[in-house]
Amino acid sequence: MKTRLQSSVWFAGFWQAVGVSGPVRNVVDPAGLSEDDVVEALARIAARDADLERSADHAYEALTWGQGPGVLRQAGLQFWLWYALPTKYITDEVGYMGRLAQGAAALFDELGLNGYAAICRSSATAEVHAAYDRSDADGRRATGRAMEKSGIDPPDLADFTWSDFMGGEESSAHSAVEDALERAIAAGDVVVGGRGWRAAQAAAAAEALDGDHPDLPGQSWRTAVLTERLEQWVGAVRHHSRSLGSARAAVVNRLLHPVEPPSGVFAAVAPLVWLLDRHGDEQPLTQAGYLAPSFVRSLQDERPWELALPLDREMRTEGDDMVLLALREWLQLAGALRKRKSKLKRTTAGAAMAADPAQTWNALTRHLAPRGWEGFVAETVLLHLLDSTGHESDLSYDSVLMFVAAVAEDMGWTTTDDGARRAPSDSDVSWALFDIRQVWVACGLVAFDGSWRDRRIALTEAGEAAALSYLRHTATGPRTSLQ
Repeated sequence: MKTRLQSSVWFAGFWQAVGVSGPVRNVVDPAGLSEDDVVEALARIAARDADLERSADHAYEALTWGQGPGVLRQAGLQFWLWYALPTKYITDEVGYMGRLAQGAAALFDELGLNGYAAICRSSATAEVHAAYDRSDADGRRATGRAMEKSGIDPPDLADFTWSDFMGGEESSAHSAVEDALERAIAAGDVVVGGRGWRAAQAAAAAEALDGDHPDLPGQSWRTAVLTERLEQWVGAVRHHSRSLGSARAAVVNRLLHPVEPPSGVFAAVAPLVWLLDRHGDEQPLTQAGYLAPSFVRSLQDERPWELALPLDREMRTEGDDMVLLALREWLQLAGALRKRKSKLKRTTAGAAMAADPAQTWNALTRHLAPRGWEGFVAETVLLHLLDSTGHESDLSYDSVLMFVAAVAEDMGWTTTDDGARRAPSDSDVSWALFDIRQVWVACGLVAFDGSWRDRRIALTEAGEAAALSYLRHTATGPRTSLQ
């Protein structure tokens, strides 16, 4: 028995976007179709055109993989039409894509899935196929445009970005959001191309992502994806370094939920807010790319930090104050300052950070470590310090450097001396940490005690919150590679 859709009106916006003079809608729900319905539909097509029936049968098998008509969905149809047909079929038959698309359309018409039939016959589908006939590059661009216009491709949200390489839970969540967007468009809650449709699409996607997981009681799709990403984050290093895997595993449960800012958040970001405020909209740079000496001297009596190494003369250049240099470079890394020609300009984000310490804290926790080798060192130091919290009040700084050097060797990091490769040393680790350590100290995130020969290091309350927040951003962020 075919089940009629309730409130299933396909609004004209989507269909016009994909080249269909709409509205066109499915008049049955695929979940209400049976295999007998498909067999009868194919028989009716065969009575008219045997070749068309073979194309329709092939399309049905390709779209359902033997799971029955209930698995038919718009996202799967678009993937097959706009990606699988042009790229996964090995044939030299001219026009095979159009032939198979027409077969699918004929079947959908017979089944009452008229909306799906319209997609098969749309100008968007014809344009994608024609583009692939020209080149793969043209085809990929056309596919992207068609997916964008369909409205069911899940968008990135303000607090969630989809991965390039998805695990099982994320792939299922992506499909669930696709289906929710298909329903939202059918119900008219999202009118593709209409006024404010992007916001409506994002709201529908967020609602689906935060909806109940069908198989994990008490969890949403979002929490399931974040848990999966955390598991991948731990598992990605375990087979290389048991020490790093253990350090990540020790902290992973603390990363399941957003980290609240500490009570001392304003003090932590005060040096950054002060420098952004004093910087103003722009400052001139020297030919070497440093802040002008006159501006540097104007900061000498006001700076809210101690010089790393006391000077026996007046501060003349930015290089005389390693903390100032490190903070300025960090602000550029965080996108608060941007170099344009011979000037350093404060960006819109930088102005917002100067006006709102909460935004500065968010930026600090997202950029607590740089990228590359320096980022690996900084992240590993934070993990080791977090792992020691509650066991030891502080750690020997030398022991921290030794731990990171050993992990770096496990992970395959190497450097060269006179052309000869070797594992990084404690000294290499110390130099990699030098610049970002200035920021951490200036912001009161780490505390050093003891003599020069026996320095002790520990995270402060603000430092623990910043480290956890940074690691959560890192561990639960989108997966951009297979590693």
